[in-house]
Amino acid sequence: MAEFFDMPAASPTMTEGVLVSWKIAEGDAIHSGDIVAEVETDKAVAEIECFDERVLLKILAPAGDSVPTGMPIAILGESKDEDISALLAEYEERKKAGPPETAKAAPAAQPEVVRPTAHKLEAPAPVSAPAVETGIEEVTWMGKSLAEGIMEIPEFHVASAPQGRVRASPLARKIAKKRGVDLHNLQGSGPHGRILKADLSPGTSSGPVSRPPRKDTRVNLSNMRKTIASRLKESYLDSPAFFLTAQFDCNHYVAFRNQLKAQFPEAKVSYNDLLIACVAQALADVPEVNASWGGDHILQHGNVDIGIAVALDGGLITPVLRNADRQGVRQIATSVKDLVGRARKLKLGPEEYTNSTFTISNLGMMQIEAFTAIINPPNAAILAVGALQEEPCIVAGHLTTGWRMRVTLTCDHRVIDGALGARFLQTLRRYIEAPGMLAI
Repeated sequence: MAEFFDMPAASPTMTEGVLVSWKIAEGDAIHSGDIVAEVETDKAVAEIECFDERVLLKILAPAGDSVPTGMPIAILGESKDEDISALLAEYEERKKAGPPETAKAAPAAQPEVVRPTAHKLEAPAPVSAPAVETGIEEVTWMGKSLAEGIMEIPEFHVASAPQGRVRASPLARKIAKKRGVDLHNLQGSGPHGRILKADLSPGTSSGPVSRPPRKDTRVNLSNMRKTIASRLKESYLDSPAFFLTAQFDCNHYVAFRNQLKAQFPEAKVSYNDLLIACVAQALADVPEVNASWGGDHILQHGNVDIGIAVALDGGLITPVLRNADRQGVRQIATSVKDLVGRARKLKLGPEEYTNSTFTISNLGMMQIEAFTAIINPPNAAILAVGALQEEPCIVAGHLTTGWRMRVTLTCDHRVIDGALGARFLQTLRRYIEAPGMLAI
């Protein structure tokens, strides 16, 4: 008997999918377990499997079409000669009526595991600035690097730093400033290419470098971008959010990571891995923050499952590190590397990027000093992490330099009050400033 083959919900947040390709053609026989199509969900490209012996009688949605979940994408039958006219008529009626409502999947239960005992290591003494590893062009202050970033996950393309100081006479600089001329765009006629008054003739361009005109470009939304827009708008409108910002002394934090690199070079522990470990322990110590709003109750989660925001082309994804508080720093480094690598290839299963209990969003690599992030439902909080950098500071009444990092905690006030959010940041400070308490 012929029947519809509907667009499945390949993830809990999926409302529609784009058919990337069909793996079989009309008239082909399908065996149990065969992959019949590939579908782009809101977060990944999923293979759609058929579990029955069937024949593909009609493709209703060709490759490239976006189809709501629950709507037919094909007609399957038991033989090639079945009459499908009634189903085709029903399909036209269903298209007019629109897609059916889909229920949200319940969070998957997590196995109980044991939190490891921390290695009580003595906090190392502050050390000199570590070498920059981010690939960003180095910026210095008093001969020391300021470009060290904490975020080592997203693959951003950073513009080059501004060009160096231009050789120009004081009068030429005054004229250029008055006319709005960028001296970097001029070739000087003086010694060693120095720009003189004569080089700033009345016809000298007073604006930026000429660029060809550009037309408006319409960019169609991907499923990922649609989901981001819908979920974060809902979060922004529904959650009464407030923000708490703190600055941490990271001298011991930097030194501890250097110690790990020297002692366990194969582990390749990043600053971000170390941060996740600190956040996980702070959540275990302050479980009231590791929670969700339930309408008529607050759900404090037993597991610490941290979502890690990772930038992708056209959107972002938050792979989830399960039971992060029960993993040592080296294990976290290994797990995060695997999750992020597969996230960039859109190879994560729905259970690997949903149902986090807390999220970290980190733009330190981009030299962003501080920012606020929108809560990722169903979390009650998200931590926005700025750059780890050396800067002037006062220590014991003396001006010196030290490693500092700013973080901003966005809190859902229905779950987290100001004092509770501050207590969590105080706890996080203890781990950041004394990382020797972490299990390695």
